[in-house]
Amino acid sequence: MKTSRIQVSICFTALVAMLLRLSYVTYAVEVPSRTSALEKDWAIIEHCLGIIRNCQLDDGMIRMKGNGDPVWTVPYFSNFAAIALLAAYEVRPNPKDLDRVERWLTWYARNQEADGTIYDRSGSVSAYKSNGKRDSTDSYAATFLMTAWRYKKACNKRPSDEIVNAARRAVTAIDAVMQADGLTIAKPDYPIKYLMDNIEVYQGLIEGALFFDSVDMKEEAQKARRMASRTAESLGKFWSEQDHHFANAIDRKGKLFIGLSKPYPHGLAQLFALAHITPKRPGLWKEINEKFKPDDQGMPVERWLIAASGMGDGGQEEKLRKATLEAALLFTSKNVYVQQPAITVIALIDGNARFPAVPLADQ
Repeated sequence: MKTSRIQVSICFTALVAMLLRLSYVTYAVEVPSRTSALEKDWAIIEHCLGIIRNCQLDDGMIRMKGNGDPVWTVPYFSNFAAIALLAAYEVRPNPKDLDRVERWLTWYARNQEADGTIYDRSGSVSAYKSNGKRDSTDSYAATFLMTAWRYKKACNKRPSDEIVNAARRAVTAIDAVMQADGLTIAKPDYPIKYLMDNIEVYQGLIEGALFFDSVDMKEEAQKARRMASRTAESLGKFWSEQDHHFANAIDRKGKLFIGLSKPYPHGLAQLFALAHITPKRPGLWKEINEKFKPDDQGMPVERWLIAASGMGDGGQEEKLRKATLEAALLFTSKNVYVQQPAITVIALIDGNARFPAVPLADQ
């Protein structure tokens, strides 16, 4: 009986994939407008959204995979899942998705520590708890601020006091790991400054400031903007004039971790910079394309698409969009973690789904 069910599941998955392919079989004929591309590709976007929705438990928590009894939750990635739901809501409003995001934000607020940090969870659907681990302090808090602001825009009402207070505590958490130069270390017991984390810190503080403005918390908004400005002023420290690319990390003594030998973290850090830091560096984009390729392990194609969107090469962007769509066809609740369909939705919708650009100050 188990083998029969697996075979039926495989056949059904293949049928869905075939139908989704038919929905954009003429895709490469011409470069479509963003609106027409979204219309044509919405079946695939909805496929990704379905996987995200399946990852949410009844209490609002969003876990890494939406099948089976085991639970593993990384709030950093869950924030991206919520952001993807909000990006889709802006294009095609789905009130249930707005409710899903509100329940996630409320869960986060109720499980946040007093200092604004939050731990990962593990266990089972019926009994999970904190595992005492978190990959970082800074990025978890920053992506929560982005989620809170985008939710506030979408619902157009004041969020609950729980969510508002959680946003305030998130800024406190970032402040606790922000160093004298305005860059953040990942967490107090891991004093490394990461390029990707600090890009997200800037973006979270900028959108956090907008959130606080929208709920009449002017002092908190000003504090968030001041912190964001300090981060932007120091992000240039990651750039190596000698190597002509960004370091993926800096230690407490100022040593740059330079290299382009590994897709992760070296290559992915460059994609983050190309996607979000201004001014753009076409030379770096060319070098990354020579050294790596989309879907190298640790450099998923949807991250390439986000980076390509700002490089002014429509032809390459369309190729990467098609590759992103093809990759998404193979996503299931069993074979991907929640962040991959989430980032894919953000990449495909583009526009307001994107995150703020980081102005790089002259060093």
